[in-house]
Amino acid sequence: MTLLEGTAAIITGAANGIGAGMARVLAGEGVSLALCDIAPPLHDLAAELEADGASVMAAEADVSHPADVRRFVDAAIERFGRIHTMVSNAGTWRATYPTDPWDQAVDDFDVLVGTNLKGVFLCGRAIAPHMAEMGGGNIVNIATDHICPPPGYNTGGGTRMDVYDASKWGINGFTQAWSRVLASDGIRVNAFCMDATDSKMIRGALGITPPQELLDRWMRPEQIAGLLVDLLEEGPDGRTGENIGIWLDHEVALPPRVDPLPHRFQ
Repeated sequence: MTLLEGTAAIITGAANGIGAGMARVLAGEGVSLALCDIAPPLHDLAAELEADGASVMAAEADVSHPADVRRFVDAAIERFGRIHTMVSNAGTWRATYPTDPWDQAVDDFDVLVGTNLKGVFLCGRAIAPHMAEMGGGNIVNIATDHICPPPGYNTGGGTRMDVYDASKWGINGFTQAWSRVLASDGIRVNAFCMDATDSKMIRGALGITPPQELLDRWMRPEQIAGLLVDLLEEGPDGRTGENIGIWLDHEVALPPRVDPLPHRFQ
């Protein structure tokens, strides 16, 4: 029996990449899973996990649509009774420049902010009241190393990422505020800020088949999933309000917990 056996988790953006890796690893820990994505391969993953004995529900849902999120979260609660973990993993990327044509720029903003930031907002707001009523839980937001770079490096991504980075910076606001407000309800809120991890999104952003030497450097979804297990196993007294940096050429492990600085506003 594992420490997580008998718990239930929601994972958004679970059809492939990091989300699928998390689903496979959590299923192996005995966690019941509610998975959503806009990509039909989600159902192939659910069938795979069910064949291995996991308890899984899967639904196509767009995290940028409030009705989709409300319907999916409510269905997960009805299915499993209690949701212990929400992983807001769904994300997308487009190349953007400050000189893009107006209509394209507005559309890119709506898509990137809608999925990457509004999706985190909707999922967190949908699950927080349930977790508070149930006595606690974990919210894990997926940000980026662009806001939490390795020591010695500046923040920010590439030159084609102004809107993407803005959407991910916004997640920090939710992570920090929620971790303070929800602590008294036993809810921990943290963010993973990972460097290049092999996924459909990063391969698409690269625009070419990655050379093997690059693939060998990239992290694997299962490594990020292993960190998720470690984070959840810290239990109710574990860290909260942290942006956890996960970087290439560094050990893939949870860093030591840090003492939070005092807040200017109470």
